[in-house]
Amino acid sequence: MSFSLPLDSLVCQTSHCPDFHASGRDNIRLRKVYGPEQRRLLRCRTCGAHFSETKGTPYWGSKLPPERVDSIVDHLTHGNCCSSTAELTGCHRTTVARIMRQAGVHLQQFHDQHARDLKVTSMQADERHSFFGKKAEQAWDFTVVDPKSNFVIEGQVGARTAELTRVLLGSAKERLAAPQSLVLSTDGYLPYQSLFSELFGSVWQPPRRGKRGRFPKKAYRIPRSLAHVRIIKEYSGRRVVEVRTEVAAGTQKRVNQELQTLGYTTPNTSAVERQNGTARRMNPHLARKSLAFARLPFHASHVGCVGSGRL
Repeated sequence: MSFSLPLDSLVCQTSHCPDFHASGRDNIRLRKVYGPEQRRLLRCRTCGAHFSETKGTPYWGSKLPPERVDSIVDHLTHGNCCSSTAELTGCHRTTVARIMRQAGVHLQQFHDQHARDLKVTSMQADERHSFFGKKAEQAWDFTVVDPKSNFVIEGQVGARTAELTRVLLGSAKERLAAPQSLVLSTDGYLPYQSLFSELFGSVWQPPRRGKRGRFPKKAYRIPRSLAHVRIIKEYSGRRVVEVRTEVAAGTQKRVNQELQTLGYTTPNTSAVERQNGTARRMNPHLARKSLAFARLPFHASHVGCVGSGRL
C-alpha cells in the first residue's frame, strides 16, 4: 500500500470537530512524517487535532504490514471465510475479524461521503436472506442498485420489516440528485408499494367536505416523471410458475420511456438479481444450501458490506 492520497481528499477524524468527515473544507494540513513507513501526521485547522492518515482505516492500530492487511481484505472479498483467510495469510482469526470490522466501517463511511448527488433515473431494489446464529433466525440484506452502471446505491442489513425498508428507500433517495425523476423496480414485497408514494411523492392535503369536521388524511401525489413498477412472482412450491408486472404508482408511459433508455423490453429486476448472485458467490455466509451461515454477531452486522461489493 502507498499512502499518497492528496490532502484535499482526507477528512478530519475527530468526532467533536464541526468538519468531522466533511470533505472539501481545505482544513487538513501536514504536520510531519513519522515511523519507518514514513506515514503522515495530519492536523485539522478547524479543531486543532492531530491524527495519523491511517486513522479510521483498517491500517489504524495494526501491527501488521500494510501488504498483509491488503491480503486479508482481498481474501475476504473473494469468498473466503475468516478461518480460511487466517490460514492463508498466517494471522489469527480474531485479527481477521477485527480487520473486517474496521474495513466495513471505513468503507461505509467512504460510501456515505462520496455516493452523493447521483444522476440516476432508474433503481432496482431487492432483498436476499441468509441465517444468523441458527437456521431459525434469518438475516436479510436489502440492496438498491442502478441498472445502468450496476452501482450499489444503498444497502441495509436486518430483519425484513417495513421499518428497514423505509430506511433503505429514504437513504437511497438522499443520494440522488433528482429523486422526483425516477422509476423504481421492485419485487412483490408490499412495503415497497406503501412507502414509495410517501417517500418520493409530494404531500397533498385533500379539501374538507363542508365547513365543519376534520380534514381528510394527507395524500401523496406522484408526478409524471416518477413511477414504481412491481415484478410479482407466483410460486408453486419452490418453483416460479408465473411472473407478472404491475405499475403500482405513476404511469405506464413513464415506465416505457425508462425501459427504452435501458434497452429492456419488459420491466425486470435483472441487475439487482445479478448482484444477489455475485454477493452469494463472494460471501460464504450467503451461500445457499450449506451450513456456512453467519454464527457470530459481527458476521451478521458486516455481511452486507462484503456481499454488496462495498468491501
